Amino acid sequence: MKISALPGSIWVALAAAMSSIGGVCFLSIPFSSLAANSIRCFLAALLSLFFLKKDKAHFVLSFSTLLGGLCFALTTQFFSLAVPLAGAGISTLLLNTSPFFILLFSALFQKKYPQKHQIFCVFLVFLGIWMIIKDTVSQGSVLGILFGLCSGICYSGIFFAAQGSCSHPPSAFLIGQLLGCVCGSIFLPSVNWQTIPLSGFVWLGILGIVQLGLSYRCMAHGLRLVSPVTAGFICSIEPVLAALWAVLFVGERFSASFVFGSVLVLCGILLQQMPMPAFLKPSAEKSH
Repeated sequence: MKISALPGSIWVALAAAMSSIGGVCFLSIPFSSLAANSIRCFLAALLSLFFLKKDKAHFVLSFSTLLGGLCFALTTQFFSLAVPLAGAGISTLLLNTSPFFILLFSALFQKKYPQKHQIFCVFLVFLGIWMIIKDTVSQGSVLGILFGLCSGICYSGIFFAAQGSCSHPPSAFLIGQLLGCVCGSIFLPSVNWQTIPLSGFVWLGILGIVQLGLSYRCMAHGLRLVSPVTAGFICSIEPVLAALWAVLFVGERFSASFVFGSVLVLCGILLQQMPMPAFLKPSAEKSH
């Protein structure tokens, strides 16, 4: 890892840690996940507005921020649909298939082809993902798994939108939070607020302020300093943490293959952050 990229990597890792609690929060809130997503987006939007004012930053409306906001909103919607159907651990894992889609879209649309060691790291990450999924598909809904994959595709778009010439991640996140709030608001009238325990409101506050608000504040800092591929790989620690929280707080249980797969995912992340080995570099580069 280059020293200049270290601060950005730390910010992205902190964002991933905060974001990893999302599945547990959704499962701990006793009403519709789409209604809960609307409220969490509203709370996160208030926090984003506060930080824009605190930073004396101007709201930027551009193609990049609109695209990033749309990807953000779709990510939150698909993830909130996936969690009740497939569980917190596997939904978060599928959300973080974004590195695959980042590399794929980089090759297709930007002609930026992955290096040899990145291909190997992708192989490790997705071997780990396969190990995790193969024993849990029978336990989770196929529809939930599909929603989880859609959230991963949309999540990859956030990283690309942040790299545009007119990009401004805080503005993109605010747009996405507002869109998510509006889209889920139609489910709010169905909530029986009188029957919700205090713990439900606490989890809802954590979901909006920490998981979606503060985490993307950290992500906005990190995306200014690291590439989409690097950010995507660092965020792959999120499913490992999410699985841990699921075991501790909602009683989910995972097999040995889940643990082994999680180790492979972490190995792929760590190896990707290291410099390319000399024997893998092109011969022209070695001669310099």
